[in-house]
Amino acid sequence: MHGLFLRRAHLPVGVGTGAHGPGSAAKEGMPAMGITGRRLDLVLDALERDGRVTVKDLATRLAISTETVRRDLRDLELRGHARRVYGGAVLDRRESDRPFDERVRVGAREKARIAEAALPLVEDGMTVFIDAGTTTLAFARKLLGRRIRVHTNSIDIAALLAGDPQAQVTVLGGDMKPDYRALFGHRTLAVLREHIYDVAIMGIVTVHHAHGFMDLGEDEAVLRRFAVERTRHSVILADSSKFGRLGTIRTFGLDAVDTLVTNAPLTRDIARAFQRTQVDVIHA
Repeated sequence: MHGLFLRRAHLPVGVGTGAHGPGSAAKEGMPAMGITGRRLDLVLDALERDGRVTVKDLATRLAISTETVRRDLRDLELRGHARRVYGGAVLDRRESDRPFDERVRVGAREKARIAEAALPLVEDGMTVFIDAGTTTLAFARKLLGRRIRVHTNSIDIAALLAGDPQAQVTVLGGDMKPDYRALFGHRTLAVLREHIYDVAIMGIVTVHHAHGFMDLGEDEAVLRRFAVERTRHSVILADSSKFGRLGTIRTFGLDAVDTLVTNAPLTRDIARAFQRTQVDVIHA
């Protein structure tokens, strides 16, 4: 975000607040005048570019207190521009609205830590189902060189592991969804029915304390339900941005899986919900 703040930092107080000033192209729903309005505009620019921001980084770059940053993020959340998560905020936009290549870049370090934490759950010789997603793709990268059998509906995961002589890769048939670069449908489910997996590694769109694990599309939800039924050990990988928000489809309850792997402490309501289950929560 360094270049972003340099680009705007030269504006003096009061400049850009008029109808024809440098800051006249205010974003919809944002304050049109004053230092606070321009600061919120900078934060929103960073969110739109990077997908997420942290309180610590914004406080350093804007030379303001962490309390001010948290207040700004709360204001952006109230206006529907951002959603606060542990340590910062993410852009409040459905993941399916973002190109796959962009989703891969957002939170790449967090996804890599989650993948590393989940790696001990897979042993050599296992047959593993891995569904399509950016966090599961990060996990698949950790499997390079491992002697395993992988079934997946993800074109990217299949391509990644196809050149590994240690791995045996099966691509589940089905109808291509370009936005997910993955295969879905009755043919995909038919293959799942024929197997029992040692481990199923899955992503999820949202984790809600009252509604459980949620998705945005019926195809993804049905596929994950089938996978949970056909595996000895079901694992959900979810970074901190997935918690607390609502999806459109309840995929299954919080107690339906064996293990959750995440990168941040759970909020109080989520932690209490998981305390009522037998789910093993692993923090990356």
